[in-house]
Amino acid sequence: MKISARDIQVFVAGALALLGAQALFQLPSYFFGPAPASGWLDLLFYSLSAAIDLLLGLAVFFGWRRAILLTQIWLWLALPFTIVTAARAVSGTNTTLSGILLWTVSSYLVIFIALLLLIYLSRSQRFQSDRTDA
Repeated sequence: MKISARDIQVFVAGALALLGAQALFQLPSYFFGPAPASGWLDLLFYSLSAAIDLLLGLAVFFGWRRAILLTQIWLWLALPFTIVTAARAVSGTNTTLSGILLWTVSSYLVIFIALLLLIYLSRSQRFQSDRTDA
C-alpha cells in the first residue's frame, strides 16, 4: 500500500484542524486561569489566530486549490511568532507558569516544523508521479 501526496495532505489538514479546534476550545481558559503576564497576550493572540489553522485545515481537506500554498505561508509566519513567544516565556518572572508556557509553545514549534516537512514531502517529485489514482 502506497502513501499518496493527497494522503499526506489530508493528514496535514487533520492536524491543522485539530490544532485550531483545540486552541479555540482553550481560549476561555486564558480569561479565567493563571497565565504569566508576559505570555497572556501571546496566548490570546495565538488562540484567536488558530481559527486560521482550522480554516486552512478544512480548505486542504476539501481540496481547495491554493490551500497548500496558504498553509505553507501561514506555517512559515507562525514559526517566528512561536520563537518570540518562547523567548518571552523564558524571560517571565513566574518560573512555573513560564515553564508550562515554554513547553506548550515548544511543542507547537515542533508540530509546525513537522507539518512543513510533510507538505514539502507531499509536493516532491516522488509523490507527484504517483497521481495515477486521482
